[in-house]
Amino acid sequence: MLNAQINEVFDINKGSGNSGPTNFIVFDGKLYFSADDISGENTGGEDKGRELWVTDGTAGGTNLVKDIRVGSSNGSPFAFFIFNNKLYFSANDGTGSDLWTTDGTDAGTTKIDLFPGVTEAVQRAIELDGKVYMTGISTTGDTNDLIVWDGTTATNANTTANDESILSTMAVLNGKLLMYASYEPDDATVDNELYEFDPTTGVFKLIKDIDPGTQNSSISNLTTLGSKVYFEADNELWETDGTEAGTIKVLKAEEAGVNNVTNFYAWDNKMFFEGDDGTGDQLWVYNPSANSVSKISNISGTNNNHDPSDYVAYDGYLYYKGEDANDTSSHLFRTNGTTVEQLDNTITDVDDLVLFNDKIYFEGDNGTTGRELFSINLSTLSIDNIFNASVSVFPNPSADFIKVNVDFNVVVIFSI
Repeated sequence: MLNAQINEVFDINKGSGNSGPTNFIVFDGKLYFSADDISGENTGGEDKGRELWVTDGTAGGTNLVKDIRVGSSNGSPFAFFIFNNKLYFSANDGTGSDLWTTDGTDAGTTKIDLFPGVTEAVQRAIELDGKVYMTGISTTGDTNDLIVWDGTTATNANTTANDESILSTMAVLNGKLLMYASYEPDDATVDNELYEFDPTTGVFKLIKDIDPGTQNSSISNLTTLGSKVYFEADNELWETDGTEAGTIKVLKAEEAGVNNVTNFYAWDNKMFFEGDDGTGDQLWVYNPSANSVSKISNISGTNNNHDPSDYVAYDGYLYYKGEDANDTSSHLFRTNGTTVEQLDNTITDVDDLVLFNDKIYFEGDNGTTGRELFSINLSTLSIDNIFNASVSVFPNPSADFIKVNVDFNVVVIFSI
């Protein structure tokens, strides 16, 4: 195990209670997130509910931005995204969830009414060709419709009156949006399946009916890597090049017996994901160039599930949260793509990792102050127990050769 310098940035909800910081996003040199100071000690003596917070990485620079839903009820900021150098998110001021923007000040945190009279509740934002595509409630009143916004004007992306319901995050491939959706013209013969949306024509098109007929394929985790999008369908690893013929299972994963795939992340020209070959949920990697699937972690003990997720790539490593062999609480881990290392076992309930100023910030619990905002200084990682290692040298003294016995892997000997 590595020794990691982990610091609590700020105890937002004083005492042992949880502020539960989540939905982190870095913007304009600061870290924005949602949290709840139930104690009210850091929000003027009042519980203002789950609202918008910001930090510069210091305790003194961590503060509430705005009480969006005035009082103790929750504004619950979520679905953060950056577009045209501005920060946007969804929140509820008591009249329903709408799109908001912030410059980090109370006065500069304002609601954007995309469709007057409609609480859009937008989410799953993705940028393509200078516009943002989001799912939400459109002018027709349908939920999970595709909305397109240029920063000024929002419209229904669908150019016809047909209704769509997008049920997953979206991915960009070859200038089109790929998504898991149902589409009204196909409902009689096709259930929820893999679709594409072409912004140039405003048309939805079925890519492939993976589960033919009125069964749905339960697609999730659409993630672009190179010239393909990888995703989960029916608990297995799939890939698509945007064509029906090119939408296929990843056979190497099927041959390895990997199921229950989830939590995808593209890094180092490979696809990392959680999967189970019957030995528990472990960290796996698919290398498209070598057409190989490998299990990286092998957590076993009283707990067999590693459950990797919330990845952050930095300086040749992929950092993430995962469970160790001793309990089902999440801890900090990292991988170089071949092996895994646990960074710490004192901070539990790790969640929502984000890279900010060469540190990783996350929600965690030190057992005293509850689930609060923590950071890890990656430059101070060091190997644990090195000074407790056993070393023996014999014969001693020696005028010629010596033998060295150690209980660790590397020995450096200098002649002085």
